[in-house]
Amino acid sequence: MIAFEALYRHDPDPWRYRDSPDERARHGDIVRACGSGPFAAALELGGSIGELTALIAPRCRVVETIDASPTAVALARHRLSSTVGCRVHVTQGVIPRDLPRGPFDLVVAADVLHHLSARDLLATLEALRARTRRGARIVAVHRVGSASGCRPLSAALIHRRLRALSWLASIERHDRGAYLIDALERR
Repeated sequence: MIAFEALYRHDPDPWRYRDSPDERARHGDIVRACGSGPFAAALELGGSIGELTALIAPRCRVVETIDASPTAVALARHRLSSTVGCRVHVTQGVIPRDLPRGPFDLVVAADVLHHLSARDLLATLEALRARTRRGARIVAVHRVGSASGCRPLSAALIHRRLRALSWLASIERHDRGAYLIDALERR
């Protein structure tokens, strides 16, 4: 996670979340996959600087987001400090060890699960199973391809594993070429 902290210190928006038309379109796809809500409690894994969190928040009473980078967390707290109608909690921590307790009825994992080791992915999925309510929606979005070899698990593998879990039912699935989106429901 040191590499991510270095990225944010060098550039507070390294993936151009704020100004890239492609990122805005991708965020729109993610929000649509979340459904209309309202959600009592949402969890965003790898919340970065809070741009996606701000789009999810209007559908939720509470949003908890977690990121390992202290710089990203500080930027997200500043970005989300004026969120109206939703309580937002931004936590600095490592997934899966520091995941908030829940229970959640929405989980968003955008470009985060493929950075985990196979063991941490399994632990994260078990933690999500324990922290989600029946009927909860889990939205996973991951870019296809490698980013300088820093992703131990491929997007296709992550999404196949999610769809194979007996405690999740697939609601919708999209292959946008550059990224995959799966929305699943907790059984």
